[in-house]
Amino acid sequence: MEHAILLDFGSTHTKVVVVSLKKETILHTNCFASTVKTDARVGLQQCLDSAKIMLTEKQFEKAIKLASSSAAGGLRMAVIGLSQSLSIKAGRNTAFGAGGKILFTLSGKISPEQTQELVDAKVEIVLFCGGYENGNESTVLHNANVLAESDLRIPIIYAGNSSIATGVRGLMLKGRKECFIADNLIPDVGKLDTVMAEDIVREVFLQRIVNMKGLDKVKEVLDDILMPTPSAVLSAGELLTKGTDTESGIGELMIIDIGGATTDVHSFAEQTSHNGARLSGAKETYAKRTVESDLGVRESSGLMLKEIGAEALSESCGKDAEWVKNAIEHRVIVNGYIPDNEDEKRLDEVLAGIAAKASTRRHAGRIEHVHSANCKLLQVGKNITTVKNIIGTGGPIIHNNDPKGVLYSVLKSGEKEAHYLLPTSSKMYLDEQYILYSMGLLREIAPNIALRILKRTLKEL
Repeated sequence: MEHAILLDFGSTHTKVVVVSLKKETILHTNCFASTVKTDARVGLQQCLDSAKIMLTEKQFEKAIKLASSSAAGGLRMAVIGLSQSLSIKAGRNTAFGAGGKILFTLSGKISPEQTQELVDAKVEIVLFCGGYENGNESTVLHNANVLAESDLRIPIIYAGNSSIATGVRGLMLKGRKECFIADNLIPDVGKLDTVMAEDIVREVFLQRIVNMKGLDKVKEVLDDILMPTPSAVLSAGELLTKGTDTESGIGELMIIDIGGATTDVHSFAEQTSHNGARLSGAKETYAKRTVESDLGVRESSGLMLKEIGAEALSESCGKDAEWVKNAIEHRVIVNGYIPDNEDEKRLDEVLAGIAAKASTRRHAGRIEHVHSANCKLLQVGKNITTVKNIIGTGGPIIHNNDPKGVLYSVLKSGEKEAHYLLPTSSKMYLDEQYILYSMGLLREIAPNIALRILKRTLKEL
């Protein structure tokens, strides 16, 4: 095996990267408009035909062909737990880490009316958690009973107090629900165990996308569809951070992925106390992903306009408020719009900078000053002040006139931002060839090669 053909079936584009495993280089990258809503085989064939340009017939036939997919727009999830600060936060981290898109979070005792909202919103999977080992039972069993009697006809993953797992499963089966039992997300104070739940979420996601139009036939042509796209990016980031047994990584990092509808933030860093602050809430994972569905430069730009205001945007762009309103309205309607003049490009720069700044401040932890004899500082969330590498990816950064400026907005500055647990300085990199997902796939078969390609290919700004 001398070559790998790595594909991604997205909602907007179908992408391909061709790698020479022998030379450890990227031979070819390309992307085409997504055809998953009509027939995924069309996009697949375009990518394969593109790959054939770089390979002989024999090389193409022998090449391993792997894929990731977010073609379903991300698995639409709901997280149900006991408290916002513990089980809900742990559940959200688990769902995002597995590549999910969270539509609802419910805490405490839930009601039939709330489960009907999940039905109406077409939620596709429920992550149901809560309770330390041998801890709370009554609220969990109440919620299990409400879920069992609901009209939901979707998989439910139970990842709570295992002492009542059999009872929960029995209620679900009685209500004819598809139920999976995972390890407790928070088995004890300060402990977090998300691996089993994440694996189940990914498996459900992959089963679902393979059943989409044409993807069942696509799988016959490929060696495997390995994982959801967000999981592939997360895997690439973890590889680049930690390295392998024989190849060193570059250290703690963040990935900022700005799109038209959402902005994803990934961070890879050990959770530590900042300046001796007392940690509050659920334990943070080493690899963390968050998704902001109101921060994007196309579909979601209207939401950004409402939040920021036309006057503030016009000041940043140097154009009047009416021009800004019309320009953003066009972006909301025409999601594939590519700026065709300097004013439009400047607006994209401003929107991308706002998305990067806002999303990372939601992702990062913060310090709160408290008045207590035993505690002066309280740390809520993840400490990423030690991160020294920031990578930008996604069209709005890759095709930006000033990608370095967009990424610099991630850094905290001034006394007003002292409470954010963000870095104050960092090296900046650009995923210029859009290869992060593909190196996450390649890691499954050739981690050292994937790591070396990442280190050589990412462009330092």
